[in-house]
Amino acid sequence: MTWYELWLFLHISSVVVWIGGAVLAQVFGVLTQRAKNPAESAAYGRNMGFVATKVFLPSSIVVILTGIGLTHEGNWDWSEPFILVGFLGGLAIMAIAFSYVTPALARTGGRMAAEGPSPELLGQMNQLVWIARGLLLAAFVIIFFMVTKLGT
Repeated sequence: MTWYELWLFLHISSVVVWIGGAVLAQVFGVLTQRAKNPAESAAYGRNMGFVATKVFLPSSIVVILTGIGLTHEGNWDWSEPFILVGFLGGLAIMAIAFSYVTPALARTGGRMAAEGPSPELLGQMNQLVWIARGLLLAAFVIIFFMVTKLGT
């Protein structure tokens, strides 16, 4: 096994965990919204805060680091459009997801559990879920660039 093959295995595996988990989080988000149960909404927010920091953040860091390893070992040029989209797009998604969405989900879920449901908190939760959906869509665009190697 070469270093390139190891980096590629770790890269793809980490993408599967990160993106697959994000898709599942969206499915649970839809189910939670449909249930119209404030206790479920509060639990969803708290749980997503936990999963994001303990599963999604580590896997996203591995994605970026192994992407750097693949670029180096594969003799790819950093100016390749798919490399730039993958690296900068991945960092942008991470920045928004882990500096804003994750803490806000955990905070909103905690407030719902403590204060009970309110239109304001349910609206905040809904807005955060939509932002997360946008980030997931952006991640799929990045995956498309990476698989097709657009621009090479």
